[in-house]
Amino acid sequence: MNLTNRNIIFLLILMAFVILVWPSLREMELLWRRSETFMHCYLILPIFGWLLWRRRIQLVNVSASYSLPAALAATLFVGLWLSAYLIEVNFVSHFSIISFVIFTVWACYGTAVVSTLRFPLIFLYFLVPFGEAINPALQDVTAYLTVILLNISSIPVYREGLYLHTAFGLFEVAVACSGLNFLIASLSLACLYAYISYSKFYKQVSFVVLTVVVSIIANSLRAFLLIFVAKVSDFKLGFGADHYYYGWLVFFLVIYLMFWLGNRFADPTPSIDLPAIPQEHDKKISKVTNLSTAGILMASLVMALLVRTNLPFTEVKTPGVASGKFQQYPLNENSDWGITFYDGLTRDLLHIENNVEFLHASYALRQDKGEMISWHNRLYDRDRWTITGREQLGDGTLKQAEILYLRNTQGRSRAVLYTFHVGDIKTSRPHLAKLAQLYELLRFKTTNSSVTAFSTTGVNDEQARQLLLAVSEDLLVTAAENNLQ
Repeated sequence: MNLTNRNIIFLLILMAFVILVWPSLREMELLWRRSETFMHCYLILPIFGWLLWRRRIQLVNVSASYSLPAALAATLFVGLWLSAYLIEVNFVSHFSIISFVIFTVWACYGTAVVSTLRFPLIFLYFLVPFGEAINPALQDVTAYLTVILLNISSIPVYREGLYLHTAFGLFEVAVACSGLNFLIASLSLACLYAYISYSKFYKQVSFVVLTVVVSIIANSLRAFLLIFVAKVSDFKLGFGADHYYYGWLVFFLVIYLMFWLGNRFADPTPSIDLPAIPQEHDKKISKVTNLSTAGILMASLVMALLVRTNLPFTEVKTPGVASGKFQQYPLNENSDWGITFYDGLTRDLLHIENNVEFLHASYALRQDKGEMISWHNRLYDRDRWTITGREQLGDGTLKQAEILYLRNTQGRSRAVLYTFHVGDIKTSRPHLAKLAQLYELLRFKTTNSSVTAFSTTGVNDEQARQLLLAVSEDLLVTAAENNLQ
């Protein structure tokens, strides 16, 4: 096949893929728009186009060829995307989309072309909104380094989880203080700069790693400066609108410092200007192999589209209505617990004996909107409470339940015991609950899933543990006897 026919086949496959994954593409763009952490993603495609333009001369010396193994790998990512889409695991579905595009380029144009475009293609992964799962770890690192800086400055501080107690105030290392947006933007710029400036791989890796380390340290320095400025200004500065200005100032200073330092060690002939190694087209590849490559890709897309459009889903007209199964308990309307789970089929939030609150919400395995395990379904109010400890309950790998121990800025404590129920699986681990949902879906089951949670406040952690275990056991046994679960 000539290059024109190859381009037509590639574009047809790409168009079919866009039609298949359009819901995920729409969700990806929504995440860019909704979170300032991922606003830089809008720049990735223009940068990708510029990188392709910079490599246009090198591509002239490279012959295109089909790759059947790459086509088979691309079909695996179609299956991975479909699985992640069905249970709404956005990161995996978005990662699979980019991987499919890369392997499709490989399948349609061959190893030589992909080797020439290796970095531009890999750079496309920055389109994926990722990193929110490491927020807790980044918060912990920020708190740890901030305490060190406060001690160096002779400011006494006592750390309790993510709370920093000082003589002049109590400070929380919130999610916004994790520096994730700072880190992700710095990482993408560092990778691009390293590719443009260096030809040696060890220099590229060293620059990226150094940028990540400096970004984390700089974010901790920013948190320390906010506390220090608040102290010396008696809270007149540091926690108003200038809070964000300091963050951007530190970001630009770090980027400028890293680019200035990186330029001092730049290679005279960076990787972006290195010529591609000419490779002869493999004339032994038959037309059958060429057609098989294209056919496998198109067939996988068609099959995935049929599965996507034909799997049944439940339409939720009135999310979270009361089930009417627990009317013997009065509804608690003034709780500061902050648990959500509004978008299911049923939702009961009740106040039961011994100052214990109870939530039970049920979900269809696949709904037209909403899902049981998602970023907006929270087990507690994250703006009010922070986790100081957690305890897994149950034997085996499933860990049937978990207790979260929480504190707020006033020193009050709260404990939450929760579990997810999908089919015959009962677990406190969200990823296992997701896999159980996928298993039930692929079996074409219509079993509902549910979340059950108990919470109490005003007692110490051990008393809360004993109380929640006793109350939850009594209520769930009663529920089982009355066939409520």
